[in-house]
Amino acid sequence: MTRDLTSGDYVLRMIMIEKPRSTPAATKQLGFSLMELLVSMSLMTIVMGAAFMLLGRSMNFANVTYQTTEAEQTLRSAHEILNRDLTTAGDGLRGMNMIKVPVGFVQNYLSRTPVVDPSTPNYPNLGIVTADNDLPANTAVPQSNPSRTVLTGSDRITMLVQDITFAPVTLLAGKITYNGANTSIVVPPADISRFQPNEIYAIVSGSGVAFGVISSINTGTNTLVLTNGDAYGINETGSSAPIFDVVDMTTASKASTLGASIIRLQIIHYFISNDKLLIRRVFGTPGGIVDSVVAEHVANLQLRYLLSTDDPNGFVSQPVDQLSLANQAEVRQVETTIVAETARPINNTNSANNGYQQIRSTLATTVRNLQFREAL
Repeated sequence: MTRDLTSGDYVLRMIMIEKPRSTPAATKQLGFSLMELLVSMSLMTIVMGAAFMLLGRSMNFANVTYQTTEAEQTLRSAHEILNRDLTTAGDGLRGMNMIKVPVGFVQNYLSRTPVVDPSTPNYPNLGIVTADNDLPANTAVPQSNPSRTVLTGSDRITMLVQDITFAPVTLLAGKITYNGANTSIVVPPADISRFQPNEIYAIVSGSGVAFGVISSINTGTNTLVLTNGDAYGINETGSSAPIFDVVDMTTASKASTLGASIIRLQIIHYFISNDKLLIRRVFGTPGGIVDSVVAEHVANLQLRYLLSTDDPNGFVSQPVDQLSLANQAEVRQVETTIVAETARPINNTNSANNGYQQIRSTLATTVRNLQFREAL
């Protein structure tokens, strides 16, 4: 039997529900998977590590370059100042070949091995250049502030030059006398104000030179008083004192029989301190001693002296490290070797010199005034 679905008891209503269309955003999960994150992080770590490694190497290279450049500049400055003094050493000393000083002053301040004439062992002749080679440990630097010692194994050098800014003071015969421990020098009234206590001066007469330290000044009588026992050990009285011979004193009158002049003769002394400072020390300046730091981080100073003499075979003599009475006047060139080091370690601290990079430079300088003196 057939029933009409559109009529009668049954009504079939078909409701058609349209399924929504799916979209890509709805069907896919948002973000990265764990594997993608791990891969990207690994790549970024590698790239960043390489970048930081390159940056670190660049910074280290820049630091090494800076430290090395500073050390090279130290070498240039040290050579320039030291060799400038060597070039002018002996200025104003023409005709002066007997510069006697007490041996105690030389050994304490200038050289452990002074050049001594056997005829006057207590009064070495101070040359235009005085050497001191290979200093032992704990060699004291007198009157240094702060207290210092000389760097072990280094050399030091001393040279003489006249201070041309100080006009010589002329003295007539009889103006220098001694009595007991005092030597008195009467100067012209116009010159008395030019002197100060503790200053070192040179008394020159003929070819002789003697040093003296002003202990006190009497402005009423225009007298400079040099008293024995000064801080340097220079002042001495009596017939064996250098000043006695230079102005030809007599034991009877205790007065000079020759005219003389007072000049400011500077004693310039170079050494390396135990804290690796190259120091220029000058005796014979207003105030006594003046110490100036020429360069920092100097690890060594070595000196050799080239002579004008030939060896037994007729060849030029090899340079010497220490001068003697026989060759003191034969020096023609001074070979200076300076070793500077970086301010901070730039190498493995277990390597040589505890990681500090050292740079060495050698320069030979002609001491022209010694050549001139030989030609006189």
